[in-house]
Order: sequence, then C-alpha cells, then structure tokens
Amino acid sequence: MSSAQVSSTPLSSAQVSSAQVTSEKEAATSSTGAARVREKGTGFVLSWKFLLLVLIGIIMIVPARRYALPIPSAFALEPYRVAVALIVALIVVAMLTDRGFRWQRLTFGGLVVFYLVTQVISIGVNVPGLVDEGLAENAVSSLGSVVLISAVFFVVRMLSTSESVIDSVVSFTVVVGAFIGACVALERVTRVNVFILFANSLPFLQATSLEESEFIKQGTARAFGSAQHPIALAVFLCMLIPLAIYQSRHARWPVQLANRQLFWLGCTLCLGVGMISAVSRTGFVMLGVMTIIFIMMRPSAISRLLVFGIPALALAFVVSPRNMLSMLRELTNPSALIESQLTAPGMTGSGRLADLGPSLQQASVHPIFGTGLGSRITTGRQANAFILDNQLLSTLLESGILGVIGVIAMILVPGIRLLALARRTNAAERGLSDRQRDLALATGIGIIGYFVALFFLDAFLFIQTFLAFFLLLGIGSWAASQQTRYRAVPASVQAIPVGAK
Repeated sequence: MSSAQVSSTPLSSAQVSSAQVTSEKEAATSSTGAARVREKGTGFVLSWKFLLLVLIGIIMIVPARRYALPIPSAFALEPYRVAVALIVALIVVAMLTDRGFRWQRLTFGGLVVFYLVTQVISIGVNVPGLVDEGLAENAVSSLGSVVLISAVFFVVRMLSTSESVIDSVVSFTVVVGAFIGACVALERVTRVNVFILFANSLPFLQATSLEESEFIKQGTARAFGSAQHPIALAVFLCMLIPLAIYQSRHARWPVQLANRQLFWLGCTLCLGVGMISAVSRTGFVMLGVMTIIFIMMRPSAISRLLVFGIPALALAFVVSPRNMLSMLRELTNPSALIESQLTAPGMTGSGRLADLGPSLQQASVHPIFGTGLGSRITTGRQANAFILDNQLLSTLLESGILGVIGVIAMILVPGIRLLALARRTNAAERGLSDRQRDLALATGIGIIGYFVALFFLDAFLFIQTFLAFFLLLGIGSWAASQQTRYRAVPASVQAIPVGAK
C-alpha cells in the first residue's frame, strides 16, 4: 500500500495495521474518516450530503425559468443558480481550509471542459458580428449560464465521496421524480399545477417568466409539472426510469426483497404515468431506444423488464386511452409521421423536418464555428430565430461543426463508455462490483436516452433536463472512477508491518 493510500484516512498506527488486511475495494467504497467525523460532529443538516440533496430538490421541484429571488441583479437569481454558486464556493473554501476534504477524480470532466471550450471559441471567432448585432451581452450571458449549469456535474462528483452518498442521491432523485410523476398525473386530470402553487406561496420567490402555463395538443390538455414544457417533462421523467429499475434490485431499503421491488415498481409506474401525462412522442421514442439498449446489455433481465413494463403499459391505457392509441397510430405509420413533420416550413410551429433543409443551408455560411453561442434568440421581444426542436441543429447554427463535436463528446461518449463498463463479460478485469456495473448501466442508458432526445427538442433551452443530464453524468462519473481505483491496486492487499517502507 502506498503512503498516499495510508494517509487517505486519519487512523492510528494500530488501526492502520488492522485496516490493511481488508480489500482495497471495501476501502474505496467507504467514507473517509474526515467525512465521518464532520457528519457526526455537525449533524446531517450541516453535512455535504444534505446540501447535495437540497440542490437536487431545487432542480427537480422549483419550476425552471419561472421564479427568482427578488434581488436586483444583472440576471435572474433563479434558485438553482444561487444554490449551485453557493455550494461551489463552499467546496472551494473547504479544499483550501480542510485537509479532510479531498479532490475527487472527475471522470468525464475533460469532455465537459472540451464542450465549454468549443462554446468559448464560437463566441471568440464571432465577436465582431455579435457586437454589430447587439448580441454580445446575450452571448456572454449564455456562456455564463452554460458554465453554471455544467457546474452541477462538478458539485455532484465532488460531494459523492462514498457509495453511501451515491445511494442517498439515487434514492432521493427517484423518489422525488416519482412524486413529480404522481403530481403531474393529478395535473393532467384537474389542470392544477401544484408546483406553480407551491412556488407562488413562497414569499422569497417572485415570478419572472411569461412562459405558457397551459399546453393543449389536439384538444388534450398536457401537463408540464415543474418543467418548462410537456416535452421537457417527458424527457426529464424518462431519464430517471433506469435509476428506478436499478433501485428495485440494489436499494438498501426496503430490506425485504418483495417489499423493495414493490416500492420501486410503484416509483417506476409514477414516473411512467407522469411521462404519459405530458402527451409527448419524444418520451416514447426515448423509452423505446432505452429499452432496446437494456435488453441488449441484460438479456437475462427481460422477465424483470416485463414485470415493470406490462403494468406501466396497462396503466397508460387506463390513464389516457385516446392519446395512447393516437400515438401508437402515429408511430406505426412512418409516412404519416414524416408528413406531419414537413408542415409550415419557416414558420412558428413548423415541423422538425421542414426546418432541416433551410437550417443546413444557413449553417453552410459559417460551417466550422457557427454564428456564436447566444446569437439565436427564440423567445421574447428580441427573438430573431425559430425554435428548431433539434438541439444538434441549433448547436450547428450557433457553434458550428466544432460545437456539435463538443456536444457529442460530452453526452454520447460518456454514455457509451458507461455501457462498456456495465458489460458482464470480463467484469473481473474492470474491477467493478455488480452494484456499480448496474449503476453504470442505469446512468449510461439515461444519458443515451437524453442524447436521442436532442434530435426532437432544443434540449439545452429546457434547463431542468440539462441539469438532470449533469446529475446523471456526476453519478456515472463516480461509478467509472471506481474502476480507476481498483486497477491501481492488486486484487488482494497483503498486510504491511507498521513502519515498513
């Protein structure tokens, strides 16, 4: 054992001698001694885990882009922005003053930085044009917003110091997601958005957005919950379904297997019902792709998938039979579906495919670096572009081919790598436990599902889904980092006499 490994926990000589007979894997998945002392001394409310869960709660519950703190500033002080900035500042202070607070390996961090660099380059190359069009301030604001949102990845990874913290994060995220799904189903029936009512009741929040509060599709009311739009809600809830299925097998509570599967099955159904209440084809396309990947990665788990899938499908037809039949007809009739996406080119509400040709022609003028991040404004009085419902296409116009490469590197590459880590063949060589491989699978599938959604909505404009992606990336980064730890040490660690070099 190296000196760095011995000093990672502040143990006495006798304790070190005893601890050295345990495997490195057990040591890697336990909390550091300093973290335990802090939690015992200050209590859960003042712990890092509590701050992390509060941030996740704010991201999931407070309606995005609708409320801010009533404090004058150059930009809206939305709750998630304040929480992220505060926790990042606390982490920096802790790293400078607390020897027990250690830097965590940011697996995938380089890919996030690469994406951010592509956005900076797109602005730098287009400074003259942005200034001439009066868009320089919007470009800087857009860059600052992207940096702050991506900081969620940094926060989640830095505070995920043990498997216990990860278990709490995953459990809390799924339970809150299930609560949102249940509330959304209620909204679908009553047209009462409990999240808007909750935010309106808080005296320290003020409404800042004129975004729509009612969405209708083919005469059917669509719920949107705490999201900005029904499609964003469907994408958000769909991203959490793999984590709910993971919990049915690996959650530490309930202890009894039957009760555990029943509870997390209920959470999965709530997520599914919430997704259906959004009345969005995008969610079903995501779910279909994610299901195919799961079957390919875990063919022996088809029976468990049916246990979750059949009740969810039956409940979907009970909740909204007309919409389910309508979406099935659309998805099974490709020609009609394509035709519907070719309507009204160049107009608000145009079909996704109708904008493809004109957008590619526009992108050919600035193919490499685009017109600069923040150059396309799709809402408000300064709007100068249409919503394309295709994030990759929007990125191509703003940041060029370089920006698209950055998006692919940041989202698709980690998803594929996590799926590779989740493979059961040659699992011993990767050194991951069954729990960690399944966690890598759940986060990888969720991230791949999000990448699929990029083709059907301007995903980065919908803050909650973008934040949820970085939450999943942080959890996946923890799972991937365990492989790095286990490769660095032999499978068995021999006891080393105290004082030996």
